[in-house]
Amino acid sequence: MLIKFIAIKAKSYKIGIVTTILCIIQLSYSQQSLLHNNPYFSPDIIELKKNYFSYFQTFYLNTNLPNLENKNGFYFPKGYGAISGFSYKYQNDIFFISLNPNIINQRVYNVQLPNKNFSFSVLNDVPKKSYYSGLRLVNSGVKIKIPAFYLGFGNWNHWWGPGIHNSLVLSNNSEGFKHILIENPYYVNITKNLKYKLKYIVSERIQNKLHNSFYFTGLFINLKIKNIELGFSKNILSGGYDNIDWGGVDPYFVPITNKKIKYWDYIQDYYILAHFPNSKLDIFIEFGFPNRVINNTNNNEYSEHALGSNLGIRKNSAFGIDNILFGLEYTRLVQSIYYNILPSPNWYDNALYNYSSYKNRRWAAHSGSDSDDLLVYLGYKGENKSAIYGLNYERHGVNYNFPPEIKLESRFIFSIKNQNNTIITINYEYEYFKHYGFVDSNENVWAEDFESGSIQNSKTLLFVIEKVLY
Repeated sequence: MLIKFIAIKAKSYKIGIVTTILCIIQLSYSQQSLLHNNPYFSPDIIELKKNYFSYFQTFYLNTNLPNLENKNGFYFPKGYGAISGFSYKYQNDIFFISLNPNIINQRVYNVQLPNKNFSFSVLNDVPKKSYYSGLRLVNSGVKIKIPAFYLGFGNWNHWWGPGIHNSLVLSNNSEGFKHILIENPYYVNITKNLKYKLKYIVSERIQNKLHNSFYFTGLFINLKIKNIELGFSKNILSGGYDNIDWGGVDPYFVPITNKKIKYWDYIQDYYILAHFPNSKLDIFIEFGFPNRVINNTNNNEYSEHALGSNLGIRKNSAFGIDNILFGLEYTRLVQSIYYNILPSPNWYDNALYNYSSYKNRRWAAHSGSDSDDLLVYLGYKGENKSAIYGLNYERHGVNYNFPPEIKLESRFIFSIKNQNNTIITINYEYEYFKHYGFVDSNENVWAEDFESGSIQNSKTLLFVIEKVLY
């Protein structure tokens, strides 16, 4: 299979390069590129400069279920494929432009799987009914500096929160949607020891399954007090109804005006992150409260029954050894056990807003509704190379079904950079599922008998080479 893939790729290589060069005039920016996923688990060992240009080539091979999360919406189904692209960034005192076109070539094989419905239909392990192959522009946009802030338009991803594996509100799990942005991207001094950072996002019209338009509006505020970082965000999903007039400037100001707020879904999220520079230790905790419209009324009084949380610890120079690191992160989005007694909002479960997904992938925590997700990792991260092993235990539909889906992932990431600024990354994951698609019943569990399709596993190999040209 691999020899056949190389032959196909060699044949299409010239076409891909020519097409990419023709598309380079279009705007794109990789804030969270395919390679540079986060600073710990998929280490960024390139010191990004103010102006930056690189070329990357990615190959993947996957044996079964679609796999990998937090990859800017890149889809890795059963089969093999390649992604070619450029990353370019330029900025000066008043202007910012970014560029990252990529070409996708895939050979996709069908898989016979139990169906997943409702909010579980947009999980990363569910095959897409249609997928994109060819030219794709992700993280695209321009910004102009106005006094104290940048005003921009693009489709960047915006990871928000202290986690590196999950974000309760915005991550790079899905492809970024087009939006207008106002932000000051760097901390600004209020006093000697107090700094702030602010971001405001309003999406384009996004269409739901009923062909109605809805909007994402988000306000994100960060404060830094010495070595303590505080975060607050409020994001509102508005529109989506046939019988409610909504549009124009309404979504732009709804976090301020609260206009028709009783009809909309929103999440308020808070976190605290403590840095301990001397010991190179980070500890964080994040809490989120979803407010879901139930019978056309907003149920703030029941929001505590849907509390979501994310907590973690990260340690560099672990065990007294330079360059050794470890970490733990646990995300809990399990639906309230009182959901059948009290109106209790569930995370990401409103079909009017496509279950908080864009192009069939969730834009926030990839584990999704009624889930929890534990990640532990240990590794080495040097100036020019890194090797990290991680183990991930994830459950879906914890209160929705007994037994819930159980996923266990084992992953290894190795990266190296040479003196010519060429970076090679190898990412291997083994994914094992029990009770896939909720096909098993209570009796199956105790009898240790599994229905057809319950047991699934995938092996995925991702190989990335990136050349920094300047």
